Amino acid sequence: MSDMASEATTAPSGQGSDDENDRNPDGLPYTGDPSGPCPRCGRVSNFTAGEPVKIRNQIRISVEGGGSRYLSPQQVVVLTCHGCKQGTVVIEETTTVKLSATTSTVKQMPLYWWPTPGSSTEMADVPDDIAAAFQEGLRCLSVIAPNAAVAMFRNALAHIVKEKGSDAAKRALSGSLASGIAQMVTDGDLLSTFNDWATHIRVVGNAGAHQEAYEAVSAEEAQDLQNLVLGLIRYLYIEPANLARLQKPKKRF
Repeated sequence: MSDMASEATTAPSGQGSDDENDRNPDGLPYTGDPSGPCPRCGRVSNFTAGEPVKIRNQIRISVEGGGSRYLSPQQVVVLTCHGCKQGTVVIEETTTVKLSATTSTVKQMPLYWWPTPGSSTEMADVPDDIAAAFQEGLRCLSVIAPNAAVAMFRNALAHIVKEKGSDAAKRALSGSLASGIAQMVTDGDLLSTFNDWATHIRVVGNAGAHQEAYEAVSAEEAQDLQNLVLGLIRYLYIEPANLARLQKPKKRF
């Protein structure tokens, strides 16, 4: 095994990256950037990395330039949120990143998060088709598949129009999602602010579903879309249901 292989196998984890360019407060946390939205409580927080558990099985990857191969291990690390004090499991892969023709660095890159980010939101008051599409989008995000994620969030929006829209909106939806959204705004079923949200969800969702015609969707864009769709779901379903429960008459003794 080469020295690079040995370095990759013993690369430290549970430590923050020295490269400030890797920092992204909106991105999900991992050992290279232990900050961001907590998959459990949803708040933006800092995280402390526990001792990683090394996976015995290793995967082989190719290195550009000489065609040589070396072992690149995967690891599991638990990141504890400073806010809710709960742990998130992150599966990471040690990857060699080429900096120049003669230099490279080893980084831990995230592959998967558990629990699925955003899955803690209670969906009991949300219609099954909408909840299923939204949660599938969350699962896509958890494995860093942003194009698939935004396509599913767009699907959730289409189900919202179908479920909440008037008969006119449903007829418009059969032509296009844009027409269905516009009809909901005309009917007063969507506030103008939420119209902007819905239009953005539709456009970015189209980019994920039709990659041949659009630029690739980033993980950050997919996370933003998750927040927008969840905002619509809360506005249309979760908060009205909570308010209805609070308004139920209570017996006085």
